[in-house]
Amino acid sequence: MGDALSGFQRLPERRPRPVARGLVAMIAAVLVLGGGLLAGRLLADESTAPPPAPSPSRSAA
Repeated sequence: MGDALSGFQRLPERRPRPVARGLVAMIAAVLVLGGGLLAGRLLADESTAPPPAPSPSRSAA
């Protein structure tokens, strides 16, 4: 009795290149960190903060 898979030919496995994987990982990291920083700025809403009090300058003394 013949092998059941004898009529099928296995395709060679195509592995992604390490350089391409690294580039994709770096782009993903930049997007995640940039999104986090943008979200932090939007949540902080600096426009509602009171203006800082002026400090006395040393040259006036």
